[in-house]
Amino acid sequence: MFITKKNIKNLVFCKLSETKFPLNSSRVNVSQNKTTSFALGEVNYRGQKKMDGKTRGPSRFNRKFPELFTLLKDLIKLWKPDFPYTTIQVNKNVVSMPHIDKNNIGPSYGIALGDFYGGELVIEGSNFCIKNKFKKFNGTLGHWITPFSGTRYSLIYFTHTFKPPCPSLRNIKISKEGMYKKNILIKSYKETVK
Repeated sequence: MFITKKNIKNLVFCKLSETKFPLNSSRVNVSQNKTTSFALGEVNYRGQKKMDGKTRGPSRFNRKFPELFTLLKDLIKLWKPDFPYTTIQVNKNVVSMPHIDKNNIGPSYGIALGDFYGGELVIEGSNFCIKNKFKKFNGTLGHWITPFSGTRYSLIYFTHTFKPPCPSLRNIKISKEGMYKKNILIKSYKETVK
């Protein structure tokens, strides 16, 4: 079959619909609840003893979902053939709270697929519809997703910094400017979910 932009989105949507998403409890910067999400491509390893001391490498989900991984690489290649990335974050029905992607470098591309209403990407207070279309954004700026109804899949392509795990957030001091910016993001987020 010849792959086109239209049929690749349909193929990806069908494959996402068939996928049994794992519950993920490690994305505390995105949601206070467990999320149905996983990463493909290169990732940090958290269970380093089990990985012979390696701190990064291929995601275990590359082997678990090989057809989906191939389709997602084909999807970005059709729209943004020169975009470099190491990792694809795959989400199902995730409403993220305001956060920054502290392990990203360079731009990210996001797209949402599914039968849903709402679910816009908000970046520093500006709303963007990413339903069935890619949006380039800086993940190190505050961003979140507005509430939605229906089934929403989102795909985020980005380059991972592969830093060693960060110290506990309890030990990090936030500057007055950082706290001010965080409060503005939270206020803007609360306005979008009213």
